[in-house]
Amino acid sequence: MSMRMQLGRVDSLFAHVEKDWWKDAHNEMYLFTNGDCVEDPAITDTECDELLRIPSIQTLFEHSTGTSPMKVLDLCCGQGRHTINLAKRFPAVDFQGVDHSAYLLNIARERAAAENTGRNTVFLEGDARQIPAANDSFDLVLLMGNSFGYCSEEDNAQLLAEVQRVLKPQAIFLMDNVDGGWMRSNFTPGGWEWIADTPTVRAKSGAKTTNGKLLACREREMSPDKKTMASREIVIDLDGPSVCQDLFYSVRLYDLDEIKTLLHTNGLAMMTEDVRQMSGPTSESVADLGMMESRQLVVAQKTRTTVTANNFCAQDMDTYIHPNLVQSYDPIKGRMVVLSAPVPAGTVLLKDAPYAIVPAVHPARNDAVLCSSVECRRRLPQDAGGIHCQEDCLQDVVWCNSHCQSADQTRHDLECSWLKRHGLTLRETEGEDDFAMLWIIVRIFANRQLEQQARTEERNHLHWESRFQRGWESIDMFRGNQEQWPKDRLEHWERLIKTYLSDVPWLPNTQEVLSLLCKEEANSFGLYPGVTGVFPLPDPPVERGIHYGLAVYPRATICNHSCLPNIIHGPDDRGRMVFTSQRDIAANEECQISYFDLSKYVDVQARQKVLQDYFTFSCVCRRCQEEQKTESHEH
Repeated sequence: MSMRMQLGRVDSLFAHVEKDWWKDAHNEMYLFTNGDCVEDPAITDTECDELLRIPSIQTLFEHSTGTSPMKVLDLCCGQGRHTINLAKRFPAVDFQGVDHSAYLLNIARERAAAENTGRNTVFLEGDARQIPAANDSFDLVLLMGNSFGYCSEEDNAQLLAEVQRVLKPQAIFLMDNVDGGWMRSNFTPGGWEWIADTPTVRAKSGAKTTNGKLLACREREMSPDKKTMASREIVIDLDGPSVCQDLFYSVRLYDLDEIKTLLHTNGLAMMTEDVRQMSGPTSESVADLGMMESRQLVVAQKTRTTVTANNFCAQDMDTYIHPNLVQSYDPIKGRMVVLSAPVPAGTVLLKDAPYAIVPAVHPARNDAVLCSSVECRRRLPQDAGGIHCQEDCLQDVVWCNSHCQSADQTRHDLECSWLKRHGLTLRETEGEDDFAMLWIIVRIFANRQLEQQARTEERNHLHWESRFQRGWESIDMFRGNQEQWPKDRLEHWERLIKTYLSDVPWLPNTQEVLSLLCKEEANSFGLYPGVTGVFPLPDPPVERGIHYGLAVYPRATICNHSCLPNIIHGPDDRGRMVFTSQRDIAANEECQISYFDLSKYVDVQARQKVLQDYFTFSCVCRRCQEEQKTESHEH
């Protein structure tokens, strides 16, 4: 390879990184310097095993048949290690590898022939930003080996747009991506290693032995915004002595939230429940792993059309539902959740993304608020420098970044003028609780409005839809028990609706809004720092803290109350309501939660009162019956 004039120490690595540096970097020396990772068959086996354990990927391969062969694209395939490994396992699947390096592709073809996979593999030279394939060609696209983030922001987005183009509708994209957060937290300015003599590199490639005399020295630099890492790799041949390579390169480090937004923008919806963390090899021969040390397997699904702001409940892609969790029905209770098979204590049964969510932070407190995008929902410190509404409608409306704002703008446009017109007055006159209640009603109807405008072909079909509803249908099924609410409460709510919501042109009539308000009040969840439902109570009792948000969850609300719950629940850092079994639960046993903080309402009378006041029913669980029986005997 041609060498630039040899440089000594440089002030900044970034100044020496050439555009499209990767075009000349993946050569014989690449296999030598990365051979401890990319030329170890055991590591490739482990990586392929890991991706085949992902449910959506596993299902694809299980359903592939000889009469209708599945088509897989291995993008940036290099020397074809994943393509060939999978092709040996699945001879009925058609694999295509695309890479820019003619050198690596020649090795891939030779190895495919040697492994007898030439019949179901083909390797093509091409640019990932212009994939040589027709629209809707592949059932699965793989991007392995930390091959994302080499280009400009525009080109990285173009790569994902190309992936979306060549995927069939509802097909799957799997990306092995460097863990940006981990790299920033574990940044090291340099490292070095002896380059092992790797026979598999030499085999069928014409590469010569290293004789154990090659030394790789690496220097790294983080950009001021911590979003990009530049590296310099100098390879020294001690037999020369000579410098074999002096390579400057850079990689954009993406957080998972950034990846999700970038995927969404380009017509790919992240399947959060399928995301996996993957660590690098632990062999003693591996000295400096760099970006291979901690990665994440990101799984996304192509939507039927390019995603728009009207996409059907895109946040549902974040929902995880345990395979054993199913709906049932009781003539008295109504809908309920049971298990089709037993689960042990500590099992996560549900991570439910909200249909609508609002922050609930008093202006006098400086607590973190929530990102206004229903697809993000992260907590944001008020001094974190998020993006506020340009109309200055309300200080609580804030987005993490421009991506979140762009994804949420169409929905926010529906609420913006209402917040600007009534937000402060409503808050000051009626109080925080009524303000949050009306705000979430507006957001629920805004989401319904967008859902009804969305075309049906934009709906992503999820594997749990046969068991649970989603979208407005799930909200409309809530029980509001309107006839059981006290008359003065209903009159108060009706006054609020007429005073603050009657001038919103896209809202329905007062009675329909009141009906939804009753459903929201009976089914919404407060977001608290701690978990709810721990029983037996710890000694001393631990309260769950001050609530910071209010949300409606389509699936979580189906769980009924018990003062002796077998499920604990609480929000995660993305506002999903997480249900976890706190004891072993048998097959066909109902899953029950506590609707309030058990450490705050301890005796049976206090518990019955809070249930009647806030949820319009009384509890008849075994604990309540036993305590009421004890009280009656004492009196």
